[in-house]
Amino acid sequence: MHSPELLLTKRFGGDRPGLLLLGIEKAAVPVTVVAAEVLAQEIKQLPLLDEFVLRLLKTGVGAVPDIAAFLGLERELVEVAVADQYREGAVAFGAAPGDLLLTARGEQLAREHESVRPVQKTFKVVFDRLTWSVATYEERALISKSSAVADGRILLPGQRTTRVKREDISPAAVNSILRQPGRSASIDVLDVIDVTPSTYKYMPVDVLVYGDEESGDVETAVVVDGDHSEKHDSVLGRLGGVAKLGFRIEPAGPHPALPPGVEVQRVQGAPLEESSPPVCGIGVWEHQLVLTAALQSATERLLIATDLAVCSVVDAHFLSRLEQRLRARVQVDLVVARCDEVTEAALGRLAQRSRYRLNLHRPEGEVRNTLVYDGNWVVSDFPWLSYRGAARPFRAYEGTVVAVQEEADREYAALLPPVES
Repeated sequence: MHSPELLLTKRFGGDRPGLLLLGIEKAAVPVTVVAAEVLAQEIKQLPLLDEFVLRLLKTGVGAVPDIAAFLGLERELVEVAVADQYREGAVAFGAAPGDLLLTARGEQLAREHESVRPVQKTFKVVFDRLTWSVATYEERALISKSSAVADGRILLPGQRTTRVKREDISPAAVNSILRQPGRSASIDVLDVIDVTPSTYKYMPVDVLVYGDEESGDVETAVVVDGDHSEKHDSVLGRLGGVAKLGFRIEPAGPHPALPPGVEVQRVQGAPLEESSPPVCGIGVWEHQLVLTAALQSATERLLIATDLAVCSVVDAHFLSRLEQRLRARVQVDLVVARCDEVTEAALGRLAQRSRYRLNLHRPEGEVRNTLVYDGNWVVSDFPWLSYRGAARPFRAYEGTVVAVQEEADREYAALLPPVES
């Protein structure tokens, strides 16, 4: 039942001593896919010095001192290359002392390397506009700007607004892409002749938000392909990332009050396990665990009441899980005061397909954050459908899972009648 966010929490939660990991935001890095026209040649089997030794022997330069003088190198370097090719069966010793000869194998290698000529080729290269460097992202992992917005991702800034130029892409950078695991590179790029921007895309990433509730200090960390990218952190910091993205930390209040008979039973523990206490206190990251459990395991009813629903939470993954509950004939009620346009449309479409098992309630005024599923009632200020998104404060929310059927029934009945009347 581990979501990608919870896995990131386990891996990176303790990376900033003195700060709490309070949020993980879906974000997107701007990239440009460029067509790079390059001058390249086939990768040669021999080191460059060995190649020149063979080619010089083919032209009649047949002694180590002469080869070293021709190449302007120390004699010892040439002797090492000659010894290597002797072991490979490409060089033999002549009749006179110090004379070297090419074997049949050496003749063939020399001819093959003489015939290699540079050619012009065009490659697609992904250029990261935040770090302003060539990136190894797979093109299939990139998304359009409209998809990023629909998914509620924060669009990170680019380091520059200028066009990507030839000088920005070095031959070494292109070669590093061609040498990536899984690619069988057969050429060496010698020079980049020209680049032509072809597509503007975004690379999905995660931004971890760390904070100190007392001081209000905020720090971020960018995770790309599951790994922390210090390069992205550094550039985002120089660009004033925290201020640009509007991240802020606010102190969390005490957990919301429970009925007196329930409050006395509350203990801190691990929720949703067989040995869990019936009234169990939960921390900020356990809220998402509970929400995931509700979306995956509710068998009779699911009610989510919250003031705001946004597409960064009600994304394709969330909607897919919700639809699975509806297909399992679970009664779903969403009590939401406000939605963004993308979420409004997506929930409307799902409600039309649900055959009256999904009810959307739009009360006026503020809605108390509540989650009820089957015999569980979760009491918390946690914003169930808007816990992601830069336009909100980050807090260390405290809540309670009340796994008591009578209490869950009472809360469920109390929430729905005023909305339906």
